Order: sequence, then C-alpha cells, then structure tokens
Amino acid sequence: MRGYFETSFGKTPKFEVDVGARICILGEHSDYVPWLKSNIITFSSADQTMRAQISPRSDGMIKITSTLEGCESCEFTIQDVQITGDWLEALNSREFPETHWSNYVKGAVAYLENKRQIKNGFELLIDSNIPAAAGASSSSALTLCGLAAAHLANDVPWTPEDLTVMGGEAEWYVGTRGGMMDHATMMFAEEDGMLKLEFTPFQVELIEDGLGCRWFSVFTHPADKGGPVRDAFNELAFVQREIIPSYLEGGTDAIELEQLMEILPEVIEHEKFGLVRVRDRFEFVVNEYNRVQSLLSLTKENDWGTISALFDGSWNDTRDLLGTHTPEMERVAAELREKTGVLGVKVLGAGFGGNLLVCTKQEVDLGPNAVEHRPGKGFNVRSLQAND
Repeated sequence: MRGYFETSFGKTPKFEVDVGARICILGEHSDYVPWLKSNIITFSSADQTMRAQISPRSDGMIKITSTLEGCESCEFTIQDVQITGDWLEALNSREFPETHWSNYVKGAVAYLENKRQIKNGFELLIDSNIPAAAGASSSSALTLCGLAAAHLANDVPWTPEDLTVMGGEAEWYVGTRGGMMDHATMMFAEEDGMLKLEFTPFQVELIEDGLGCRWFSVFTHPADKGGPVRDAFNELAFVQREIIPSYLEGGTDAIELEQLMEILPEVIEHEKFGLVRVRDRFEFVVNEYNRVQSLLSLTKENDWGTISALFDGSWNDTRDLLGTHTPEMERVAAELREKTGVLGVKVLGAGFGGNLLVCTKQEVDLGPNAVEHRPGKGFNVRSLQAND
C-alpha cells in the first residue's frame, strides 16, 4: 500500500489509520431516537477493515485516491466544500451532491472547517475490504478516515467521543440523516468483546461476548443509497426525531409507552415524505429495545431458542413495520434459514439491500457471499516511520 501511495502522490505517507466494519447484533435504527434510552449491541469486525494512509499538506488542497476498482481519484480544496452557518440548516437548504465515494471525505473536511476553520489539506489513500452499499458501514469508516486526516493535517486534537459525534453529523453531507451507531462502534470497539451503546445520553460499555454464537454477513445485492431509498431512510429518522417527540411534552416519564401507542396517529401526510407510518415506526423501536433487553438478560451460553426468537422478531419487524426488505433479501434469507446450524437471520444496516447478519451455532457453509466476523479492535492511528 505504501508503494501505491508513493506512486500516486510522489511522497511517503506520514500516518496510517485502521477502522473495522460495524456489525450490529440488535438495536438497528435506534441511534437517532431521542425519546428513549435505547440500547444497541455491536462490535467492530476484525475481518473486514478499511486502512487509510495520510500525508498532511501546507495548503488547502485535498487529493484522494483508492486501490479499489471504480473509485476514481479526486482533488478539491477546503474552500470548494466550505459551508458556513449552522451545519444542519445549511445542508437542508442545499441540493444533495451527486453520488461519489469522495463525498464522505468532502463531508468530513467541510464539517471540520465549519467547526474549526481549518487551513491545511492532505493526501489520502484508501484501501478496504468492507463492501460498499452493504450495510457494513463502509461510508462511516470513510468519513472517520477523512476526519482523522483533516485533524492530523491541522494539528487538531480529538477524543473518541469527539469523532463519534463529528462522524455522525459529517455524514449528513451526503444527504442521509442517520445517527452515530457506526461511528461509536468503530471508535470504541475492543478485541474479543462487544459494545453496549446507549444514546440520550451517550454511553459505551464493553461487554463479554458470552452467547456462544458465530456471526456471518451474507451479501444480497448493493443497497441503493440515493433518491427514493435515501428519502425512505430519512423518513424513518424524521419520525423518531420530530414526530414522536411532539407527543411527548413531558418526556417518556410522563406517559407509558403503551399509552403513547394509542394516541399516536397511525399515519400522517407530510409534504416531503408523503404518507408516513408513525405508529409502525414507533412500534419497531419499542420492540427492538425489548429485544436488546432480552439479549442482555441471557444468563447462559447456547440459549439457542431465545436467540432464534429475537432474530426472527427483528426480521419480521424490519419487513412489516419499516419496509426495508427487498425480494432478493427475502429469497436469500429463506434459503439461509434452511441450513442446519443457522439460528437466525436479520438485516444488517439500514436495509434496502446489502448484507444480512446470520447467527449460527457452528461452522456452516453459507455460500460464496458469506464472511465470518470476529470482534476486533476499533479505530487506530499510528505515525509511520521511514522503514515501515
């Protein structure tokens, strides 16, 4: 990779960053919920990672390239992507950028410039075996690599929590309005353990992987992140951030969730999203919260029946309450469930294609599109020496 950097940029890299893919066991679509202290169980994959090599510059030019086929090199300046004023308000008033892998780096640079008025650019080389548009958070990994490069080039210090928050908000640049689950997983993950993430307020706890399961991702087809699919994802976040809180003036302590289900409208008409299924979106988050609590309460390994039921419930709800499945996802999941040793199948990531997460009790041949994942170390940055 170093030789590729030197050939591309005519110099040696000064820093190297490693980031692992995010694997969410349960709790998907809960990281942007402000009205419930949601729990999410995740880990960072030791088997799918992104590596970035970085060389700071003394001007405002950014040059990025990748070893990956189809990722065209790109150059831009800090001024080219400058966004002034309130970050989210400014983004909401702009057209979404055309789809290009460099937008995640541009978003990182634009965000840090918006907050810290940075001046120095960088050269950045990306190498990765995290599949794009697969629900394994390649976009979030790329955003964090861009943020790291911008921080290092401008001598701006950071904490893991800083990059978690920045990563979540910087990624809004591409048009989605997701949360911080991916970035938190990548920043705080440790080897051989899982994370319990809580939001509102943000907390991270390292927990033992005591379930006795094996975890595989199985790719179905690339997830479409633009146009109608992007709007569908943003509608899910809009309901949780804007609609449901409007019925919670006294907070969740002032009303039982079962009562709230009764007073929430089943659907509303929205000028941008059309008919919005408010009650279904609410029910999904509550059900997923309860599934996470059940998983955390397991007191012995190999409780296969409970684990299967939890995965089945999550699968049914992403299909019926969120509508994030495609026919190909359904077909692949049905085939996987027929294999001996498979305990459960669920959507990995936002859905609309991409990966399925498969939980097994033993080694199972899941086909050529399967990758086994072991918990690994999260975000890591190191200085490179001349002989590295």
